[in-house]
Amino acid sequence: MDHAEALEYLDAFADHERMRSFEYPEAFKLDRMRVLLKEFGNPQNAYESVIIAGSKGKGSTAVILSSVLRMENLRVGLYTSPHLEELNERIQMNGLPISSPRLVEDVMLLRRLLDSASWRRDPPTYFEVLTALAFHHFKQMKAHVAVLEVGLGGLYDSTNVAASKVAGLAPVSLEHTDKLGRTVAKIAVQKAGIIKSRQIVVSAPQIPEVEAVFQKAAAQNEATLWSVGREIRIFERDHGPEHQRFDLKGPFGEYRALELRLLGRHQIDNAAVAVGMAKALEERARLRVSEAAVRRGVLDARWPGRLEKMSARPDLVLDGAQNPESARKLVLALKRHFHYEKLFLVLGVSSDKDLTGILAELLPETAVLVATRSSSPRAVPPAEILAAAEDFSGPKQAADGSGDALRAALRLAGPEDLVLVTGSLYLVGEARTFVRKEGV
Repeated sequence: MDHAEALEYLDAFADHERMRSFEYPEAFKLDRMRVLLKEFGNPQNAYESVIIAGSKGKGSTAVILSSVLRMENLRVGLYTSPHLEELNERIQMNGLPISSPRLVEDVMLLRRLLDSASWRRDPPTYFEVLTALAFHHFKQMKAHVAVLEVGLGGLYDSTNVAASKVAGLAPVSLEHTDKLGRTVAKIAVQKAGIIKSRQIVVSAPQIPEVEAVFQKAAAQNEATLWSVGREIRIFERDHGPEHQRFDLKGPFGEYRALELRLLGRHQIDNAAVAVGMAKALEERARLRVSEAAVRRGVLDARWPGRLEKMSARPDLVLDGAQNPESARKLVLALKRHFHYEKLFLVLGVSSDKDLTGILAELLPETAVLVATRSSSPRAVPPAEILAAAEDFSGPKQAADGSGDALRAALRLAGPEDLVLVTGSLYLVGEARTFVRKEGV
């Protein structure tokens, strides 16, 4: 088996990330996940785990936390989803994606384990097998800590089988309403499902309905809840085109003049959650996390495809804003960190996203709209995006694919303008690959 054959084998499993619809939570069986992990030797019990749920920012939080822990010379596994360009990105050890030879070896083991009549009757999902492979890889690499980003929801997510001692809750907003619930409070119940007995739980700022759900869940589980804005306080210092500086004060102490290279005011909140989780892990797992590790980890954290500047004159920025709240924060971040004359928007979204809400946030700042789509089967056709933007008075056009869309936008933009690719992480990943391979 080579790398391509391993990917082909994995792609044969049911991939709910790319399905237009599926039954929730029936499609997610934690008992099935536990049986699969048992056949792997329960690797998730070989190291400490922390888990992060939320609607937006959980990946950034996981990356910052992983960076902080690595700076303490801990061996840190990181599991995130989806990937931007290569599946290997999802499973990282000390900041490096799993190698293709190692992935192939692990997939061959997986295939042997699943070669039975019982598994053929009730096969695991794509996300379940990837989660099992991640847990196995972290054990093989002798991880001290695994940082786990929830895939969907929290309560029924495959990552939630890990006995995490610390949980993180990124901002919660309306998303996947056909599965998680029609109100933000019902969605918060699903996210709160990661809270376990006597944990320390660190939460980003939340709207009151969500905060009430989290406080109740923490109390029921006798967990300690640290919330950014209450127990953890942020004091902003300054920001520029490539940095943000801030002070942080919480139950764990005080840090002055932390510097973050991830852009957008919302990333400071994510960094605060990550630092809180690192210090909570220090308390609950007796792992030392020094001030030097916090400073260097926050500074060194990188997360491709999130307000990532790929080139200049015109500025080309990639960001995976997939819901109205993320789009609103994206607009604020562009104004905070970039100076440009006109915004050229390259937009592609998935069918389960709030297209109207995303457009409402982005179009008032847009001079030219280029509607496109990723290769995902859930991608909305460009014509449908243009129809939803019928009230937009500026120039607009459709392009079939990220390459054609980028060429169109860059051809129209001047050197002082900004070209933004957003709306779908699948689109952002394809655009990033195009830019790196073809140049712009």
